[in-house]
Amino acid sequence: MNNTLKHIIRLIVLLLLQGLLINNLHFLGVFHPYIYILCLLFLPSSLPRWVELLIGAAVGLVMDAICSTAGVHMAACVAVSYFRPLMISRLVQDVNRIGSQICSSTLGDWQFTTLSGIMIILHHTLVMLLEAWSVAHLGWLIMSILLSSLMTFVLVFLYDRTQR
Repeated sequence: MNNTLKHIIRLIVLLLLQGLLINNLHFLGVFHPYIYILCLLFLPSSLPRWVELLIGAAVGLVMDAICSTAGVHMAACVAVSYFRPLMISRLVQDVNRIGSQICSSTLGDWQFTTLSGIMIILHHTLVMLLEAWSVAHLGWLIMSILLSSLMTFVLVFLYDRTQR
């Protein structure tokens, strides 16, 4: 299957899954996994920077429409799209060896785990801070960010393992 078509299908499936199923599940009011971030993490490293930012903005905009949030997901997705190439260049010595696929088999387990963890925590922190718009309940907010990030990371890890 064409690599571009594969990414588009993954994006549509993840957005539908997030909007129709995962957003309607209530995990004790603390867990808020956002699996749609997978489509941003697995984008090819060969994309031009402006295309990656545009994809991040579009994904965030769609999620904002699904979740009825005013730019929260868009801001978080653009931040992830901005920092992802910087993190990849920091984590990988020879960026040319990655090719067009970002996953643990091309980056290596440690690098992919680090990249995914940082990007997921960045995304969840921005989403939850922007949604709360307050640090009045800082303990609850930190717990929600960490537990949601952990749950999302486990789902990303499982997805990555099934793609090998």
